[in-house]
Amino acid sequence: MEEPKDLPEEYIGPIVACINILANSNLMIYKKPRGFFKKYCFPVLVLCCIIGFHTSLTMYMVKVFKGELQLDELAYVVSVYVICTQGILKALIVGLNAEKVRSVIAQLGSTWTMEGFTELQINKKNALLKRLKFCYAVFYWMNIIGSWQYILAPLLETVFRRYILQQECGLLLPFSCSFPFDPTGNWLKYICVYIFETYSIFRIIYCYLGTEILMITLCSHLATEFTLLREDLLNIKPVIKNDRESWENLQTFKNVIAKHQKLISLAEQLDDIFNKVILVNLTSASISICFFGFGAKVARGALDMANNFVAVVSLIYPLFNLCYYCELLRESSAGMADSAYNNHWYQGNLSYQKLMWFIMRRSQKPCCLTSMKYNPIDLKTFTTVLSTTWSYFSLASTIYEGES
Repeated sequence: MEEPKDLPEEYIGPIVACINILANSNLMIYKKPRGFFKKYCFPVLVLCCIIGFHTSLTMYMVKVFKGELQLDELAYVVSVYVICTQGILKALIVGLNAEKVRSVIAQLGSTWTMEGFTELQINKKNALLKRLKFCYAVFYWMNIIGSWQYILAPLLETVFRRYILQQECGLLLPFSCSFPFDPTGNWLKYICVYIFETYSIFRIIYCYLGTEILMITLCSHLATEFTLLREDLLNIKPVIKNDRESWENLQTFKNVIAKHQKLISLAEQLDDIFNKVILVNLTSASISICFFGFGAKVARGALDMANNFVAVVSLIYPLFNLCYYCELLRESSAGMADSAYNNHWYQGNLSYQKLMWFIMRRSQKPCCLTSMKYNPIDLKTFTTVLSTTWSYFSLASTIYEGES
């Protein structure tokens, strides 16, 4: 299926950017690849690299259960393993729901309007779109730059210590993996394994980034539509009598009601797609942030400390974005009740007042994204995750200091 071309650029632009990120890991939401390499070789290459890399990480993780790793070594292994598993699971969930994702994009795009706004609506819309663009840029580049820093640091340290400081230094790899051969036996093996680990981790990073940004973008667009609809509802003139002006007002009112029902349905569909992704995020966030933070505490040098600190920030920021936009969706959908109440509904006839009452009644249950349809996500969720993370970090620090 080709990308939709008849949707407004301000709407589809951020979504296409997410789709292109996912395509780097061969996760195709729309168009299928063309050419022999893109169609056959690239998918096999990506799949083999991801499976091979995750298997080698898993084999190394076995040492955890055998008690062969110290706590400081454990911090480096567990954090990377959790992130990789998280990225793969999120990609699988989105890939299995690709048809639903396309449906939500098309339906939400069909409700996106470009004209007939008041100055206040235009300002609110531009502010929300600008904020989304800023969040996307910061999130994407923070993770890409941080990933390259984390990956290249061991190579630069090896070269610097061996050829500039003239010190005895082993060949350092970015990730601890188990291979059926010694990856540091010679420079050829070392470079090949280094390229393999780098290529594989970036396929997983693209899965991680693409699914996260796509979820946040659709949530933001939906919240924007609710925000604009609130102003439309507030500005509707009451239907008083059976004249032409009242008839036009009634048609406008019915259009607002129909759009409100459509947006509620889209919010439910969005939750159906991403509630499992959110569960994966919440269950793994505390562990990964905790161990990266602990890795910064027990780092062997300033470079390792900086790498782990950047990783902590890169994990906290998307979690905040997710909770913030879920909170925004919740507030904007619940705000329909306030707009209905502040409308001059008491000047309308009985039928008009009943319709307003139904809108207020329905808005008492705000739209939101959930974790497996159980726990609604908002900014309180963010503070809860950070609180849990700090508890884990304190426990790990206490155990480490006790062993020392």
